[in-house]
Amino acid sequence: MPLRKLTFEQLDMGITLKHRETHPDLDVAGCFGCRVAGVRMGKNSTTTGGHFVEQTNNREKGWNKDLPAYKRLRKEGLQPRNIDGSALLEKHAAHKWQVEGTPAIG
Repeated sequence: MPLRKLTFEQLDMGITLKHRETHPDLDVAGCFGCRVAGVRMGKNSTTTGGHFVEQTNNREKGWNKDLPAYKRLRKEGLQPRNIDGSALLEKHAAHKWQVEGTPAIG
């Protein structure tokens, strides 16, 4: 017979039910099993909210390029609208108005 994988909830319920055979009310003083029978764990954000975690990680990876570029642009006296995309602006922008997003006067 092949091994069956149990979810955490199924495994936890099995342990709790087995413990209830000994202590039906789960309120025996000094019993560790009774104390932890009511403990519940929250969702693991790295597995259940995977696409949100991926978005955050990708944004942070972009900052590794964008933040130094933003600092260099600021040092030159330019004001990019935000940090995100500053590396691309630094690489391709030829005029001040392209970096700052203001229309050219002239």
